[in-house]
Amino acid sequence: MVQIRRTLITLASLAALAGAAALIANDRLSITAADEVNARIAAGTAVASSSVPEEAFAAGVALAGADKVGPALAQYNRIENDDSAPESLRLAARFNSGNLYLRDAIEAADAGDTASAIPNFELAKAAYRVVLRADPSHMAARYNLERALRRSPEVEQTEQVDVEQPPEAELAITTMQVEALGLP
Repeated sequence: MVQIRRTLITLASLAALAGAAALIANDRLSITAADEVNARIAAGTAVASSSVPEEAFAAGVALAGADKVGPALAQYNRIENDDSAPESLRLAARFNSGNLYLRDAIEAADAGDTASAIPNFELAKAAYRVVLRADPSHMAARYNLERALRRSPEVEQTEQVDVEQPPEAELAITTMQVEALGLP
């Protein structure tokens, strides 16, 4: 009986040791993969199609730095819609999208191309507002929204109702008698 108990304890200990070794090996593989991602980010060779949101963001930053606005916006959009990405990274992607729109809008406005400037200003303002709704203390988004609003102010939409003018006879001052109290 004692021999069976010792054998069972030995087998249980070996199973626990094998499980711990498997967990350690899995952690080591995760750490190695994270080190490879960090090395690519540091070297500036981040892969845009990476499943790691941080690497995809770094690829978007590199694309924006190389004036590849379309691919950079697509990259940021992918990160914004990635539910596995941290919320702070998603907001940073939205903020960077706003910056790209604002830069393009300012360049277009300075060149006199209002047809491209106005939509880009509106897209930039929308991006900054999303960031500020999520983080009202984001001062860079607040500043850039102010810049966009100064360059392209909001236009209030007023409803214009076509009111038919009354005929000339009805334009006369009313004939109602008014009694002035205390006035000469």
